[in-house]
Amino acid sequence: MGNFFNKSNKSGPRFRTVVPNHMVEPDIPVKHKSHPNREFRSNRIKTTKYSLLTFLPKNLFEQFHRFANLYFILVVALNWVPQVQAFGKEIAMIPVIFVLAVTAVKDAFEDFRRYKSDRKINRHTCRRYSSEDKRYVKSEWMEVHAGDFVHLACDEIIPADILLLHSSDPLGICHLETSNLDGETNLKQRQIVHGLKYQGNKFAVQKFKYKVECELPNAEIYKFNGYIKLDSGEKVSLNKDNLLLRGCTIKNTDFVEGIVLYAGHETKAMLNNRSPRYKRSKLERRINRDVIYCVILLLFLCLFCAIASGIWLSNFEDSTVVLFIPFESLEWYNPYFQAFVVFFTYIIIFQTVIPLPLYVSVEIVKLGQVYFINNDIELYYEPMDKRIECRALNITEDLGQIEYIFSDKTGTLTENQMEFKSCTIGGTDYPHTPEYDDDDVSETGSRFSLANISRTSSVMENLKLEPGLEREISRMCLRSLNSVNLDVPDITSPNSQRIQEFFLLMAICNTVVVTQHAHEDLMDDSGSILEGHYKGKNKSQDDLDKLSRTGETPQKKNFPILNLPDTPATRKSALPPLVQREVGTPPTSKRSNGQAGMGNPPPITISSSLDFERYREFGISTPSEGSIAGSSYMSDGSQQSRYEAESPDELALVRAACTYGCRLMKRSVEKVRVWLPGEGEVEFEILEILQFDSTRKRMSVIVRNPNNKELVMFTKGADTAVLGVLHRKFKEDKELHRLVKETEKHILDYAMQGLRTLCMAKRILTRREYEEWKVKYNEASAAMEDREEKILEITCEIEKDLDLLGATGIEDKLQEGVPETIDKLRKAGIKVWVLTGDKQETAIQVAYSSKLIGQKDQLIVINAEDKQCTKDLLEHHIQQIDRDTSGQTQSSPPGNKQEYTLVIDGRTLAFALHEKMEDIFLKLAQKCTSVVCCRSTPIQKGSVVKLVRDKLNKLTLAIGDGANDVSMIHVADIGIGISGQEGMQAVMASDFAISRFMFLQRLLLVHGHWCYCRLARFSSFMFYKSLGIEFTMLWFQLYSGYSGSLQFNSLFLLFIHVLFTAFPPVINGIFDKDLMPETLLKFPKVYKIGIEDKQYTRFSFFFALLDSIYQSVILYWVSHFAYGSESVGIWEFGTTQMVALILIILFTGAIDTYSWIWPQWLTMILSFVFFWLFAIVCHAIWFTFDHPANPYWVMQNTLVKPIHVITVVITTVLSLLPRFVIRIFQRTVFPDDIVKAQLWEKSQHTRRDSSHSIDTQDTGDIISSHQTQPNGQRSSESEIRIRNGGSTQTTTTIT
Repeated sequence: MGNFFNKSNKSGPRFRTVVPNHMVEPDIPVKHKSHPNREFRSNRIKTTKYSLLTFLPKNLFEQFHRFANLYFILVVALNWVPQVQAFGKEIAMIPVIFVLAVTAVKDAFEDFRRYKSDRKINRHTCRRYSSEDKRYVKSEWMEVHAGDFVHLACDEIIPADILLLHSSDPLGICHLETSNLDGETNLKQRQIVHGLKYQGNKFAVQKFKYKVECELPNAEIYKFNGYIKLDSGEKVSLNKDNLLLRGCTIKNTDFVEGIVLYAGHETKAMLNNRSPRYKRSKLERRINRDVIYCVILLLFLCLFCAIASGIWLSNFEDSTVVLFIPFESLEWYNPYFQAFVVFFTYIIIFQTVIPLPLYVSVEIVKLGQVYFINNDIELYYEPMDKRIECRALNITEDLGQIEYIFSDKTGTLTENQMEFKSCTIGGTDYPHTPEYDDDDVSETGSRFSLANISRTSSVMENLKLEPGLEREISRMCLRSLNSVNLDVPDITSPNSQRIQEFFLLMAICNTVVVTQHAHEDLMDDSGSILEGHYKGKNKSQDDLDKLSRTGETPQKKNFPILNLPDTPATRKSALPPLVQREVGTPPTSKRSNGQAGMGNPPPITISSSLDFERYREFGISTPSEGSIAGSSYMSDGSQQSRYEAESPDELALVRAACTYGCRLMKRSVEKVRVWLPGEGEVEFEILEILQFDSTRKRMSVIVRNPNNKELVMFTKGADTAVLGVLHRKFKEDKELHRLVKETEKHILDYAMQGLRTLCMAKRILTRREYEEWKVKYNEASAAMEDREEKILEITCEIEKDLDLLGATGIEDKLQEGVPETIDKLRKAGIKVWVLTGDKQETAIQVAYSSKLIGQKDQLIVINAEDKQCTKDLLEHHIQQIDRDTSGQTQSSPPGNKQEYTLVIDGRTLAFALHEKMEDIFLKLAQKCTSVVCCRSTPIQKGSVVKLVRDKLNKLTLAIGDGANDVSMIHVADIGIGISGQEGMQAVMASDFAISRFMFLQRLLLVHGHWCYCRLARFSSFMFYKSLGIEFTMLWFQLYSGYSGSLQFNSLFLLFIHVLFTAFPPVINGIFDKDLMPETLLKFPKVYKIGIEDKQYTRFSFFFALLDSIYQSVILYWVSHFAYGSESVGIWEFGTTQMVALILIILFTGAIDTYSWIWPQWLTMILSFVFFWLFAIVCHAIWFTFDHPANPYWVMQNTLVKPIHVITVVITTVLSLLPRFVIRIFQRTVFPDDIVKAQLWEKSQHTRRDSSHSIDTQDTGDIISSHQTQPNGQRSSESEIRIRNGGSTQTTTTIT
């Protein structure tokens, strides 16, 4: 995952030299030619595209890359050719300038937002070492340069890429949270550069006199090479573990110091930075297709009029008799030449056949839609203070046409808040069933809600500890952990050692980081040293002055522990007081009969760094009970311990071990300290940590027993990954084989309960085995080629011949509203697929509980060992479903149609995705309402989405919360990231980001439906109004000799689409609502209109074309016959038609409007009033650009004639009559789903007006054409029960 976007490095030298700036004279500016770091970028970032000087030329250059804008510029240029001029050349530019100006204003606004964001970031402050002041001073980020020293405290964001040289940790390490960079919330460990020599062996800024040779800036965030050359000529190598990357956050460390190597746009974070992806929506692609139709129509009209012009002129033998058309010379009279010239004239006249404002208006409409989506209070999740984030601004309408949803399970459908629920050790099951009082039932009636779990205790007060486990763990000590032959049972306690090693594994086989105090820096934000107390340790004034002036950390002295002052740092991490419970002592008599062990640790509590009060207020589980990836706190009175976990699973296991008394105390690079109830505090030496990866699906830690120096490897992982590498004795020995079978049975039981399972095992290593393996491992780690493959191979060599200890079951509860959401989505015609890496049984159980699998659905489970078996199973089930379906159509009622759910595991899925079998797999999947893919890898997730998207040509949506979901999020038409517990990587890759899965139903069924229907109607309307005026001018050419003369004022033609009729459709596109949100959520079948693309079909353009032709015929010929016997000029004739045309366009939009609010009324009325006033004013002014005559005072003369009003009224009524009649028939005779829902909505509104409260819980689906009654009879009615004061008053029906 190194280089995210395949950005290549700069050409030139491979390395560059960074000189510490304090070695340069303070009076030499950084950019001075004599400064050694002058060529390096400053830390000031600039993501804006423009400046005040470059905005106009650069923006115009970008806009002219659009075909439509370039086309209209060429049309304007044609109008400046005298022979083809159609309009006044000065005013012909106004519409294009207007459109370019609107786009430029939008671009300027977006760029200004980027400018403000840049300014905010650049003005963040940090502590930078000043050569002049000889101390750290408060500086803005943009003042930092390569070569500067920076001092950072805990929870401070790193301003640049910094080489770590000093840490407050005695071992020289610090921890980073990189979620802002790569989306991962697990802490990364970094260490200082070892091997540097300082005077007095103490680090100080002034003592660092070395030059740093490092590689050129690149986007490889997981790679860094360099070295520091000492005075002796020795080179100290640098690697990625020494580099602190910009945007990451310092964690678990009081303070660090380092030298800036890369600043600003040269940092790895900025080199990996990118804008949201550009996608074209399905509707936009259809609009582009229809624009091609417009181009064809334009060429046809121009060619037709050009040919007709030549034919008309050829009828005249003498050019002097051609009325009103003067020719400059006889050569110009040539009919063929005139046909050629007039062709370009008609290009100018009919230019708006291609709708100029369409693309700009669509962008404005989408921006308005995105604004209201972002500000929907129903999509705001207050406990996390997160709202929906629209990262892609141009695909909102695709939200209303989704047919396939691909969802992750963990963290997407579930909370990703883990609870230790059960374990099996040595083949014995130890369930941990909660105990509840009678009054502990939640509001929903559930006794198993996380809301019932104690929010104040370090353990779950309603979780019954298993007495047998408590008894064995209470005797846990180093002597009892000595290696014995596990296959020889202990007479007194067969599982004693396994139990103790099992819980020791839970405590130390992880990457959980522990600290013992709240991290606080001695230096304040301004670079001054805080006088008084520092972490409970006093500092002498000499030490304070020394640190303040030189940057040298004074030697820590031992002083009594004192209380911390209430500084901002301590307030930030302050937590509510929690009830304490001693670990190692027996619980209350109600909970256990266990006996107290020796060496009890101090009482502890665990809490979360998140806001408890918000969770309490909303009745959801707090992170202290549902362990999350992040942190937990433990207070022992004088100290405060903090757990930082890589994953919620790890935190849940550590917490469970801590609850039983095996407490993780401290962890470093080489040591791990635990509290054993029978011994006290014990320190194990860590020899190696083999991190988890998706290929092995295991994690191991190799430690040395401090008592007998025995080397033990503890391993945990997926059951398939651990059970497959057990020692052969577990197959040969009957008792051990039975142990494995019992464990597998318990794992299956856990999975059927919806629990996540992990297997635990160990291996005793001889010293020789380990040393030989370590040599191979080091060689693989140092390999320059195929390093990852070699490390994987060597790691698997030692992770074998394991001794099985047991397994755990961890609960990950469903998110609130998931079953209801999936049920609504399925009713909306959306097929939901779950792609998860979990066990098949766990996934099936979660699918049932989430209503992904209905109680009456038939389950098809496919697990195959090879390709042929996979093919046979797929074809068998296809044939079986076909037989069942054919039988149903003959005898079964439609309401009892059998539905199927396909479940397939990862291995079989790999076979099914083979090129020769993917069509068979897809055929079977199409016959199923839901599909569950288990044990699937991230690559398989992306492949499945791509298969459905490309083969079926359907709109797909992928939703997930983790880095393993990025692949399918990128591939899907719409990617949605859940901002949950697994970092922000899925969010950063997504088009939309939400905080809960339940928000998906409102996002799709409400906003998706609105956006699609609005833009579909808007696009059809824009084509219609662009074509209508062109056909009206075409009919006039029949009587003007195809000369290009027009009956309309040029100003009217130029402004009709950009001013007179521009705003009402835009406002409708943003605000119009065909149905209310409650109705759309109640009747999800309405959403199928978007899936079936009924609002904007392939014929929508032609319907708009026919409508515009009909209205243009009425518009022209009614005026033609009305003024046939009148003595009027061309301008009065055209003005009457223009008034009628404006009214027809506005009223046509009004007929297609579903809801009316004041912006719609206002824009429609003001549009016509503005046109009316504009016509009066412009006709009162003498213009010289129109020919052959000037429309002076025409509007004033036209208004006073009754024929004008009569003609306008008749034309408007006749033009709108067919559309109005069609709408009446649609609402009465042929109502669609929207109309039916509107009628229901109207009936509810009528009842509310009668002061009745409506209970629609059991109304059924009125959108269905019929309902199947229990007795098999069909009914076209839907009951609606009206309640008042809690009692049923009446029962009414709607037909």
